[in-house]
Amino acid sequence: MWSELARLALNNLLRARARLLMTSGGVLVGTAAVILLVALTNGLQRSAEAGIGSSALLTRIDVGMKYDYGPGGAQSPAPRLTVDNVRRIARLPGVAAAIPSVVLQGGQLVVDDFMGYGQISGILPESLPYLNLNLKWGEADLQRGVIVGGNVGQGFYDPNQEEFKPITVDMQTSRVILRLNNSNNETQDIPLRIAAETVIDNSQNDYMIYMPLQQVMEYNAWITGTTPEEVIFDSLVVIATGRDTTSAVAKAIRELNFEAYGQITWLEQLESFFGTMRLMLGGIGGIALLVAAFGVANTMTMAILERTREIGLMKAIGATDAEVMTIFLMEAGMVGLLGGLSGLGVSLAAQEAVNRLVANLTAQGQDQSGGVAFLPIDVQNLGDGLMIIDPPLMLFALALATLVGLIAGAYPAYRAAVHLTPVAALKTD
Repeated sequence: MWSELARLALNNLLRARARLLMTSGGVLVGTAAVILLVALTNGLQRSAEAGIGSSALLTRIDVGMKYDYGPGGAQSPAPRLTVDNVRRIARLPGVAAAIPSVVLQGGQLVVDDFMGYGQISGILPESLPYLNLNLKWGEADLQRGVIVGGNVGQGFYDPNQEEFKPITVDMQTSRVILRLNNSNNETQDIPLRIAAETVIDNSQNDYMIYMPLQQVMEYNAWITGTTPEEVIFDSLVVIATGRDTTSAVAKAIRELNFEAYGQITWLEQLESFFGTMRLMLGGIGGIALLVAAFGVANTMTMAILERTREIGLMKAIGATDAEVMTIFLMEAGMVGLLGGLSGLGVSLAAQEAVNRLVANLTAQGQDQSGGVAFLPIDVQNLGDGLMIIDPPLMLFALALATLVGLIAGAYPAYRAAVHLTPVAALKTD
């Protein structure tokens, strides 16, 4: 029955092809406007996200203890980074790795007569690959020795000089000593084997010195003269399985009453901004669809007036109100679907043309910032183009166009099915 009704609705539309094309043309314009404006927002968002940093940074979440202060400055209890809590975070959906660390509570670097500093962090050797360190030289293997940040060697100084002057030492060839002092004024000099040095990339790794976790815990016990009953980590780095899961993982961590920050903070702000921008621009395109809806409603109303006797004949030979209403709703939905498909085709063609234009302008000549002069963005970050029409957007646009047609045709269809009696309809000239 449904196929027969659909075939009848299609034949009715094809009887007035010019009207069908003009009515669906309004839906085409509205659909294309929605798709292109949202596609532009998608492209700008991906460009902004690409400008934040590498893909590794986009999946990294730094976790810390949350400090809540109540009335009078009283601090409320907050969960700590215990072994059990770290395991609980590591089991969250979307977490690829959880990397706890302990910071050395003292110590100074010594090279010949020069002194220097670096934040020494103890981590599990097997978790090191998840940090995706960019190495200047050496091998990322804590069994071979420690890994130093690219800026550590540039922070040395001569303690015998009255005026501080930074001195750069070669961490690859120098004999580096870690000097520890404990509460009993005892000193311990530990030769450090440098296994690798990271490239300076303006991240916190530039000033870090990575060392095996157990070794740092032993040094802390010697410095403080005490061994804690329970291991409490100073920080935790969580690596999400992908960019699309980072926000969900950060939200789940905050629900466990921990802080989650890092590049994810900027990502969440970008998502909020572009989400609002997407709604605003999509709403502007939606106005064109609203105008098209009035056109569909007008077309269906005129069709009912022209086919009054036909409707009466259908009812006289046994067609029910529901079947009559279904026919007109199908016609309205087909008008919307045809306009949506046409709008999608126009949008894909426009996307290809705009992205090719931007790519050609980028290849022909760039300004000093690496972008095209008249575009307020860095086009080198537009990996997929200025406009991005992804499959969810296509399906949404088609569904929206069809829904607009159905809603616009609902009242005319109801009027044809309920308000027209067979006798009155057959008597109409």
